[in-house]
Amino acid sequence: MARYFIEFAYKGTHFNGMAVQTEGETRTVQGCINEVLHTLLSNKIVTTTSSRTDAGVHAHQNFMHFDYDGNVMDNFLYKVNAILPLDISVLGLHLMKPNQHSRFDALDRKYI
Repeated sequence: MARYFIEFAYKGTHFNGMAVQTEGETRTVQGCINEVLHTLLSNKIVTTTSSRTDAGVHAHQNFMHFDYDGNVMDNFLYKVNAILPLDISVLGLHLMKPNQHSRFDALDRKYI
């Protein structure tokens, strides 16, 4: 199974944080990305985030990862960005080693 890192940016004004919440159904950045991945890859995709942010926080760059057994289409970035809301943008998709973790292997975090 392949592990992919998703590099993304977002304007968090209309989100209740970045990470999916355990209580209730709230709109989060991770939730929106999960839905689009499910649509494009025809599988339930569970992403793992590198960090959490509060409601209304913006990010120039953040990462999450997911495992997928199939082939990711060549025009993945175009398709995912066409479906995502305008306040989220996927900047890159990176094939990683299976044991790399978007949270625990981060070398740096910078908050302004």
